[in-house]
Amino acid sequence: MAIQNPTTQLFLPCAVVLVMFAVGTTLTGDDLRRIATRPRAFALGLLAHTLLLPLLAFAIAAALGLSPEVAVGLVVIAACPANAAANLVTHFARGDTMLSVSLTAAASLASVVTVPFYVNTALRLHPLGAGAVRLPVLAGALGLFLISTLPVLAGMQLRRARPALARRIESRMNAFGLAVIVAVVAAAVWSEKETVGPALVRAGGPALLLNVLAVSLAWGAAAAARLGRAQRVAVGLECGLQNFAMAAFVCLTLLGSKALLLPGIAYGLTMWLSAAAVVALARRAGRAAGRETRPAA
Repeated sequence: MAIQNPTTQLFLPCAVVLVMFAVGTTLTGDDLRRIATRPRAFALGLLAHTLLLPLLAFAIAAALGLSPEVAVGLVVIAACPANAAANLVTHFARGDTMLSVSLTAAASLASVVTVPFYVNTALRLHPLGAGAVRLPVLAGALGLFLISTLPVLAGMQLRRARPALARRIESRMNAFGLAVIVAVVAAAVWSEKETVGPALVRAGGPALLLNVLAVSLAWGAAAAARLGRAQRVAVGLECGLQNFAMAAFVCLTLLGSKALLLPGIAYGLTMWLSAAAVVALARRAGRAAGRETRPAA
């Protein structure tokens, strides 16, 4: 599987670290202070990710009468923290990158408790013939923190100490970041080429439904809370881009079931559709706002 591929294990984490370092060069300490003094967006985003997304997975499984393997697998991917790429895609969409980074780190730390709770609940509701499991996800959460949050902080430090160099790195970030995202998708498809078809047939519909509902409801909740466009983008993408590597670890290593990973594979492929839509809509809205505020010639 993907997490057992040396290329995926070595190249992609290193590439994500470099990208997140570049993201950090665009941020300053004022961004952190702004989140600390205005925590409403952070609280809403964390609640949406740790509560709304798993509950949607349970509801879809019940409403569609999914098989136990697909139902539990859908809950597994929903319970995992966000992919580090959510921070990068938020930056592309001109969203609140610091909010996205903070939400990713917080959800990763919370996953030590939330993932075992939701997965064990799913196993009780949809028994597979296995007993309760204890998921040692602390190492995975720490790994995500190391490849997403710490590089950003290092980039921020470079921005403070060497602003000219930070601006040069920032100017080259978009092309490199896009290449990394293409590499992530290509590596996932190639590594799982034998199971991509079955995954999409059995779990593609529920996975896509979960993704669309999660992004839409999270965005709607952020709008109802009167958050700004940049914060709505961050909250929506944080609830749409999930950590496939952790889902694979839970399904393959801890639960010992390849079938449980099928919804994760389907979600890992279809989630880029909603991400692309959010980026396109957000950037278009940003350009329109810029035209409205530009003084007439």
